[in-house]
Formats: sequence, C-alpha cells, structure tokens
Amino acid sequence: MKTIERWRMGRTSDARERLIQSGLQLIHAGGYGPASVREICELAKVQKGSFYHFFASKNELALAVLDHFMAEAARPLMDLALASDLPPVDRIRRVFRMIAEGQEAQKSPEGLIKGCPLGNLALEVSVQDRQLRLRIERAMREVTDRIRGVIREQVGPEAPEEQVQRKAETVFALLEGAIMLAKVTNDAAAIHRSSASVPFIVLAE
Repeated sequence: MKTIERWRMGRTSDARERLIQSGLQLIHAGGYGPASVREICELAKVQKGSFYHFFASKNELALAVLDHFMAEAARPLMDLALASDLPPVDRIRRVFRMIAEGQEAQKSPEGLIKGCPLGNLALEVSVQDRQLRLRIERAMREVTDRIRGVIREQVGPEAPEEQVQRKAETVFALLEGAIMLAKVTNDAAAIHRSSASVPFIVLAE
C-alpha cells in the first residue's frame, strides 16, 4: 500500500512539475496571453482536468512559474556570477555576461532572443493582476538586493545606504533594459556591451 501511495505521489509531483516547466517554456517564448491552458497541457502531456487539480487558473500557474524560475534559474545564476573570486564590479559585470550567454543559447526555434521572464511578464500582465505584480516585484527586489550586497562590498561600510540602494536599482534597470534591447534587436551581445556602464554606476560619487 505504501509503495502505491509513493508511486501516486511521484506521478502527481511529476505532472505538476511538467505543467510548470511547460508554462515557463510557452510564456517565455510567446508571452503570457497567447499561452493557453490547452497548449500548456499538450506540451506537458497532462490532461486538462489535471491542470485544474493543481492550479485554479492560469494566473496561479504563472505564480508557480515565477517561483520555479527564481529557484531553478535566477538564484543559481546569481550565485555563480556573484561568487567572490573576482572584484565586486567584475562580478556584477559577469551577471550581464552570463545572461547574454544564456539568452544566446536559449534562442527560440526561429532563432529569436526570448528576453527575461520577469521583465516580459511585468510588461504584459503586472498592471492587470495585482498578485502577479507583487510576485514580480518581490523577485526583482531579490535580485536587486543581491546586487546591492556586492556594491556594498565595493563602496565600503561608510557609504550611505540610500546611495547604495540607488546604485543597485540603477544597475538592475540597466540589466533589464539591456535584455529588452537584446530581445528587440535579436542581439544577445547588447547585454554584454551594456555591462561597460556598470563601473561608472557603482564607482560614481
């Protein structure tokens, strides 16, 4: 009996994970609006009825997709890029470089840059859905906080917190803008080129 229960739990967990991964894939490639529940289920090879067993709506799936993206992509990338083997400014620039490499490697089948899931969702649905907006805001704040910590290392403990926060927000805005530019021009190198501005932001008085 316990073996059957474990098997069922494993299957349930697997189906939910496939739905989340399929949701991320479709939303990232084509946007939140065009990604229908039917298409998500077909890609995940899950019955439509099972979708509503796990998620009350597509919005609820989008929340799970955001959590998955942060846990499986954003945080690991930040951990690697911001590892303390380089000076602080170089570590921040490495974030840009690694994202540029990832965008190039993960182009759509048509050869197009997909952009940032956070930025894409923020532009598409954050005004329409408060819960999604708050979750996106929380995710963006988390990334900004990681950048702020590295900037603090560079500028030292005597720098005013407001100044450090402003620099972190400016670097994050530069990063998201660079990703958007890369998507519009279909040129991932635009992200890497934008990182040349990081020292001017971080080291400014």
